[in-house]
Amino acid sequence: MSWIKVIEYEDANNQLKSVYDRIKTRTDNTVANILKVHSLNPTSLVAHLNLYETLMFGNSNLTRAQREMIGVIVSSSNACEYWTSHHGEALRYATNNHRVMYDISTNYQNAEISNSEKTMLKYAIKLTKQPYTILPDDIQQLKDAGFADRDILDINQITAYFNYVNRIADGLGVSLE
Repeated sequence: MSWIKVIEYEDANNQLKSVYDRIKTRTDNTVANILKVHSLNPTSLVAHLNLYETLMFGNSNLTRAQREMIGVIVSSSNACEYWTSHHGEALRYATNNHRVMYDISTNYQNAEISNSEKTMLKYAIKLTKQPYTILPDDIQQLKDAGFADRDILDINQITAYFNYVNRIADGLGVSLE
């Protein structure tokens, strides 16, 4: 599960049980290990959950599939098995296409996605691997690909989010359910 103590539902206090109940209503009555790892700090769990729900399900011009593409490309770029697998499955579901999921996780340039989506993924990889090299030209490329400033903010935040959670998963030894 993880390399640190995790509080299971049956051992949780009322505050943590309440958060677990919130999660269970959205996830077929389960709490993912990546969320359980926050159990020693329920406040961070709530903050994590709120950020995730905002970025992945909140109001945005990015489609669900595009958001999942970012999650997969960032996670595979970081060699994070937990998130590549977890959001690879979500991408497969969002696109109903196993090949797109595979291509994005191995070589997005071969994926049957739009050129604007390839530009989006190129930016996500660069921000993941070499954030110090991002220049105004990188943002202009996104604009030229049809993304508005709000879309670019969403791409940036989703990329940053997945880098954050990849490090939680790998840094604490979080295993897949």
